[in-house]
Amino acid sequence: MTMRNWKLGLTSLGLAAMVGMATASAWAEDLTVFGAIKGANADGSIPAYSGGLTTPPAGYKGNGDYIDPYAADKPLYSITKQNLAQYKDQLTPGTQALFDRFDGYRIDVYPTHRSMHWPEEVLKNTAEKAGQAKLAGESEGDRIENAFAGVPFPAPKSGVEAMWNRYFTYIPYLELTAGSYMIDSNGSISNLSQGTMHKANVMYEPQLQTADNAGLTDMANIVTSAPVNVAGYAQLRKERLDYGSGGTLAWFYDPSQRRVRVAPNYTYDIPSSAFGGTQFYDEVFLFSGRMDRFNYKLVGRQEMILPYNSYKTLQADYKQVLGKKFLNPDFIRWEKHRVWVVEAELKPGARHAYEKRRYFLDEDSWLVLATEGYDHGGALYRVGYTYPIFEYTGLGGVSNGSYSFYDFNRGNYAFTWLGKDSGKPAEVKFYKTVRLPAMFTPRGIAGTATR
Repeated sequence: MTMRNWKLGLTSLGLAAMVGMATASAWAEDLTVFGAIKGANADGSIPAYSGGLTTPPAGYKGNGDYIDPYAADKPLYSITKQNLAQYKDQLTPGTQALFDRFDGYRIDVYPTHRSMHWPEEVLKNTAEKAGQAKLAGESEGDRIENAFAGVPFPAPKSGVEAMWNRYFTYIPYLELTAGSYMIDSNGSISNLSQGTMHKANVMYEPQLQTADNAGLTDMANIVTSAPVNVAGYAQLRKERLDYGSGGTLAWFYDPSQRRVRVAPNYTYDIPSSAFGGTQFYDEVFLFSGRMDRFNYKLVGRQEMILPYNSYKTLQADYKQVLGKKFLNPDFIRWEKHRVWVVEAELKPGARHAYEKRRYFLDEDSWLVLATEGYDHGGALYRVGYTYPIFEYTGLGGVSNGSYSFYDFNRGNYAFTWLGKDSGKPAEVKFYKTVRLPAMFTPRGIAGTATR
């Protein structure tokens, strides 16, 4: 099957049928407070949930260097073009398309570890406030009411409810260093940017629950340090609980002018200049912003093989990870997990570069693990993946700061990556409370940006 003939409508029918059969049979089991299935799957390849990972591995020294707790694991099997047919029903259409596009593409599948740990106070809050969160707004899902520090829709009834859960993934205050790279169709590497990101969720951060932050959820302060032409630039992004009053809030600091400016176009399918146009603004962290231009359908739950527990990637040097056509399979860990599948179709009269989209949300963390975008001819345009690591000292939570996009139109791919940079240690630091609340203000980003 050629790439241009890969139609979303055909794959949707097959996927919906698989999900429907699985839901009716294998998954009539007890659920966790946050909505995941507690038990193992039928063949035991997905184990029962036991609370997540809460003990550091031997050799962990702190300081943001999250060494691999599963370093002793060996691949259970590898998927190649030669044996792809055996595993197709466990791979997203986008992943199948990568095999179709690239000779030598390979997936190493490791034992599944359900590492996501939710703090007790978050679980308690979710249980006590079950059923209180409501969707509202002129457009379905434009606003969430009665939101709280927990999962608002652990048993989602619609695609919009499932997508709102993504904003309530438990990510503690996160500080990390990252680099973004683009690899063109010839295999040449471009260093798009390097810098530091501070990320927080207002619901989980009492210090951010001020009058100025009322009605907000996810916040990120990103300061670039390289290359030299963008060093010192900074941006502040804030997501809303009510998008009916506007889209994503964003500001940029330009060190050459020493001014903070509002960024009104941080939205929808406008290409992100910070990432060399390799993703749209509504693809930051695979999904962000307002949902009013698409109809979101909850397809159901499915067992899929996706990148997970990506500590090996974190510990590698970027020169080892970036292949000429795709990420080096030796450094990407794949596991089988249950995911919620959501499909989005562009509303009549609405404008977007994508006509259809698909999202795969981890049932244990509500993180978007993979996404697909299809153009108006029905062909696959872009495929994205998150490479999550999980906090394991007892604090709990997950980092979604590392992700990639394969662009099938341009023939390039991009990787926003948390790993080592030419021997320098990776730095991913989780904190229970925000350290510098002022950095999440427009005035504050000027103070955090230095040249």
